[in-house]
Amino acid sequence: MGYLLARAIIDGRVALEAFTDTAVRDSHVLALAEKVDMRLDNSLKAANPGSRPCRLTVRLKNGATHVREVQHAKGSPEVPMTEDERKAKFTECARQAIDDSKSARALSTIERLETLESVRSLAALLRG
Repeated sequence: MGYLLARAIIDGRVALEAFTDTAVRDSHVLALAEKVDMRLDNSLKAANPGSRPCRLTVRLKNGATHVREVQHAKGSPEVPMTEDERKAKFTECARQAIDDSKSARALSTIERLETLESVRSLAALLRG
């Protein structure tokens, strides 16, 4: 968790490239990850059956403290990703297996999924 939080702070997000051999050895990220202290907080209560509350507190060298608490993770039904976020995530993941052209065509096909007579064309694109 320390690595993920450090990566999110440094990069502004956690992407697939954060898990390459080079990325996981990044000394700046590892130094920040060492400063992460994760604890169970029994005072956090779920707002509803599907929630998983968490609180993040960041203390800066100048003494300032920033706190953020959420009940639901981004991408959950309660906090859905935007259409642009979903497309970007698909494209990032697809690039691991297929080229950009096929990725774009696959995304276009997925957007028309309910009107397709067959998913064979999509399967062919995703095969690479």
